[in-house]
Formats: sequence, C-alpha cells, structure tokens
Amino acid sequence: MKKQLLFTTSIFITGLLSAQVASRATKVPSHLANIAISKTQRIDDKIINPGLPVKAPSQIVSANKTFALTEAIIGNTYYDMQTNSSVGDRIVVNEDGTIAACWTFEGTADGGTYASRGTGYAYFNGTAWSTPPTSRVENARVGWGNIANTRSGKELIISHNGTAEKLHRASRATKGSGAWSNSTSFISNVSGGNWWPRMVTSSPGGGDTIYSISISYPVANGGTAYNGLDGALLFSRSKDGGQTWDIVNQQPTGFTSANFLGFGGDAYAIAAKGSTVAIVAGDSDSDVGLVKSTDGGVTWTYKTVYQFPIPMWDYTTMTSDWDNDAVPDTIETNDGSFGIALDNNGMAYVTYGAYRLLNSSPSAQGYNYFPYTDGLYLWNETMAPFTNGTGNIIAGIEDLGTQGVIDFPTPTAGLLAFGSYGASLTSFSSMAFDANNIMYVSYSSVVDGLLAFTDDPKLVRHVYVMKSLDQGLSWSAPYDVVPPSPGAEYEGMYPSLAKKVDGNVHLIYQRDYFPGYSVPPTSGADPDPENVDMSSDIVYVKLPVSDISNPIPTSVKNENALVNTLSLYPNPASTNATINVVLKQDAKMEIAVLNTVGQILYSSNVSGVKGSNLVDVDLTSLSAGMYFYQVKIDNTSVTKKFTLSK
Repeated sequence: MKKQLLFTTSIFITGLLSAQVASRATKVPSHLANIAISKTQRIDDKIINPGLPVKAPSQIVSANKTFALTEAIIGNTYYDMQTNSSVGDRIVVNEDGTIAACWTFEGTADGGTYASRGTGYAYFNGTAWSTPPTSRVENARVGWGNIANTRSGKELIISHNGTAEKLHRASRATKGSGAWSNSTSFISNVSGGNWWPRMVTSSPGGGDTIYSISISYPVANGGTAYNGLDGALLFSRSKDGGQTWDIVNQQPTGFTSANFLGFGGDAYAIAAKGSTVAIVAGDSDSDVGLVKSTDGGVTWTYKTVYQFPIPMWDYTTMTSDWDNDAVPDTIETNDGSFGIALDNNGMAYVTYGAYRLLNSSPSAQGYNYFPYTDGLYLWNETMAPFTNGTGNIIAGIEDLGTQGVIDFPTPTAGLLAFGSYGASLTSFSSMAFDANNIMYVSYSSVVDGLLAFTDDPKLVRHVYVMKSLDQGLSWSAPYDVVPPSPGAEYEGMYPSLAKKVDGNVHLIYQRDYFPGYSVPPTSGADPDPENVDMSSDIVYVKLPVSDISNPIPTSVKNENALVNTLSLYPNPASTNATINVVLKQDAKMEIAVLNTVGQILYSSNVSGVKGSNLVDVDLTSLSAGMYFYQVKIDNTSVTKKFTLSK
C-alpha cells in the first residue's frame, strides 16, 4: 500500500523530516463563510513550555459543548486503524429510526498481533443501543468492514478476508437480530483477490440495490497487476440486496491503465442515490478522478478532480521535477483520503486533505512528504480540475489562541508533534446532504495547543462538523464533538457521517488518549508505540443540525490591505475584552461584534492611526457562547472568532 510506504519513508529520514518541520508553512482557511480561495498562514516554531500550565479545556473548547449533543460509547477495539486512507460508510440511519454501525474490531490485547481482528457491530433499536460486542461478526479474520441495511430489511457487512484473499460477506435476513451467515463465494474475485472494499445502498435511508468497489491486491502486498494496473479499482452491483450480482469487477471508464498506474488501499470512496452512482479515486502521487453513472453503473463519465503535474508519475524511477528544470520540486497534491456525496440534484462533491511531497532520489521505498501540511479541499462537478497549489480549502486547524500561529510542542527527535497518520493535519472527511440540500461535512483535525497525556508531547486531534447552506460557498464555524477531558485529553479520529440527515447529524468516531495508532508500518519502528494494547472507544454522536451555527453572511470579507493584524484579549472573554487593530496607515474603521448568524451586536466607529489601536468592548449583556469580532474599512473587513464564558 503506497500510503504505508510514504509514512515509513518520512519517519526514518530524520534529516529531511527536520528540514520539513523547520519550514512549517500550511494552507488554512479563514473559517469565514465566503472565502473560496486558499489562504496561507505561517506556523511558527512556538513551543509550549512543559513547566507552564497548558491552556485549560474551558479556554479552547467552544461554547457549543452546552448544546444538545448526545453520545454513546457503542463498542471498543484494540485494532485502532480504521482505514488506510478514506473513511468508509460505517453507520447507516434507517427510515424507521433504527441505526446500525460497524468498525474494525479486536477484542484482545495480544501485543499487536490482532489475531481475532474482524468487524465490531452495534444496533440502535429506536430506544437503546445494543450491548458492546465482545467478539467479531465474522467466522474468520477480516478487515475494514462496511455496512448496509436494505429497504427490505436485510443487513450486510462486506470486508476482505486475508486468509482466503477474497471479499467476505456477513449477512442476515433481518437487521439488528439473528445469526450472521458468512460467505467468501458470494461474488467472483479476481486473481490475487479483491481487497479493501466499500459498499453503499442506492439511497441514504436504505435501498435494495447494492454498489460496491474494491481493488485487486497490489504487487507490494503479494498480488499481481490486473489489466496493467497495480491495484485496479473494480465496481460491482447487486439489485437484490446482495444475493446475486449482475455487474462484477467492472473497471469504470477513466480508471484504467491509460490514466493511472494503480490505486492504494482505501484511496477511493463511493456514493449513490437511486440509479446515480459516483466514485472518486486517486492517490498522493497521481491524478484524482471522478466517475459518475446515472444508470446504476452500466455506463460512466469521467472527470478530473485534481491533476497531478507529472502525468503517470512513477516515484520509483522519476523525481518530482514537474517544470523540467532538472531540479526536483515540491508538489502540492492530495493525501488520498477522500469524502464523496451526491446532493439532492445528483451533483457530486469531493473532499480531500492537502499534501506536499518531494522526490529527489527515486526509490521503490517511496517518497518524502511534509507532515505539517494542513487543509481540507472541496471540489464539485461545476469546477475545473484543481492543480498544483490551487483549489478551495474549507477547513483547517483552528487558531484557537487567535495569535496567528499554531502551538506545536517539541517532540523527541525523529518523531512528530502529533499522531502519525500520513495524511493532512485536517483530513478523514465524510459528507452528507439533508432534505433541504444543506451540506454537512465531518473531519478530524489537530487541535491548537491541546496536549495528550503521553510520554512524548503530542497534540491530539478532534472531530468537527460543519454545514453549508449554499453548496459549499460559505460554511459554519466548526463544531467540535469531542468532549473535554482535563488532564488526559481525548484523540478523536476516523469520523464516519451517516448519509441520512433527519434533523440530526449522526456519526461514529474512534476515541482514546493516545495520538496515532498502534498498527506498525510495513518496516521500521512504530512511531506511536503507546497505543499498543490500549483500547479505543467507538463513540456514536447525535448532533441536532440547529446547534451547528449558520455561516457568516457572504458580505463579510476576510481581507483588507490596511490591516496588519487583528486580535482580541482575553480570549475566552468574560465581561470585557480589548480589540487590538494594527494598521499599516491611518484609516477610519468600524469595530463590531457579531453573533454566529452575522447579526451585529456591538458597533463603534474609530479614527484609526498607523500602528496599534486598542478598543475596549463591554460584553456584560451577552450570554456565553461563540462570537466574531470584526474591523471594517471601506467595503472590506477582517473577522475573527472568540469565545465568551460567564
């Protein structure tokens, strides 16, 4: 799997890793609704002094924690890597209000052998969740199951069986009850086996048509090339709930050896509504493509989502010199972790994490990447292909200290200041649309300044949810669904968002106290060894969509050539705060405080002078929560977020 090779390479080349860390530049959004172009924010080498108190959770957790979010721990696992790249559909919300969820499960602390790995399963019957499982669903060791409940009431989990080197189906006639039937012969498998499958039904609330994708086993893992591809993407369809399959191992138009060398495990995602099916696939070292079918997978059209600057690039024989000047270049690309969804009009949307790579010495061992790269991209079918360094970034690490930098601790030499996932610092996204065509995105992102309780100083990741009312042009503030845990902060990873939104957003994610995962890479030392034999919880979250703030109006611009810096202190504030506007020259400005729907709660006109301008704001009349402060000059403005605690 390419992603494992990339990860291993980046860790053991410590000299290059240090150089990458020293040049910490990342792309982040402004977190304001209307920003459609990427913004560049400098990440300083600002270190948290271990002898000083770390920010208290109340200082960095948004006030939305007081809203009506509910959660339940529905299971656990010692095998804590839920995907190689893209997050699969591991939760389904049915029309009758029942919910089924699954995850890769290991119930025994066996020193990292994971001999009993399989699928963990939980069911919500409309009133309560089932008892957390103590054993896997299947009768064999499998991995990376995806779940579907059909309209007629059947239940299926499709995974891959590493022993039989085939797809594995666990099924039963009635969702939520009954014995599971296991099969590795329900569908034909290509030579070498079908691996790392994904599966969806024909509608978010369940359908009887099943669409599935997988890849042929890659050469590096012991497989063979298939139709000229090292890991060929294969599509299959069942129109009767998985009993028979009328399309088997089809290579959709565009995903052939004419455009790709191959695909890595989980570097793809699938979505469907009725007879419309969309698949995104690619990897960090290749184009990203979208194929779409409106006839249930019989015929396909192909579009390029991201265009890699070197066509058919082979890192084993080629450098990353994309401009042909004989000097290897750093390439702005994708991290191979994709989210995909279809809106109510059938338009496909794709998300992926930002990624930067460099290859100055071609080798079969892989290439080097920049682990401090950040940003989540969004593309839809109306857009031209994104290219090297272009695209729309909609999310990134939140600058919780509002000081213009992200606080990273100093890790042990050769390690990272966060868990090692080989992806963007903001990634592992899922998407869904509700009946009003409002878009929801979940993702995992590093938390500014929030340290895990580990031997080596590392930042944790949390899971966030955002919504857009205008097909991705503007976005709400990120809602952090991970609760504070003073003294031992949680890491939240691998959020899987249910495609059905019924007035609530439903998702599951994995949570523990140790950044990174325990599964060792294919070679080299485990960069996150503290995870071994540590159980991770699988957490279900129900979040009312009304608790996710509406986007700031698109009339608010986050740019002004005259504003050097804008800050507010203290943040969080309580009764009073001071806004500091540093101007490049004298200017008349309007200072304002806004709520999360863009209403102006406070406004003052100030004759600003070049340099620092301090404006005191009385906040006693406002209730606790999240707000924005803004400086407006002429027709443009700069707006930032702050928290008010009482």
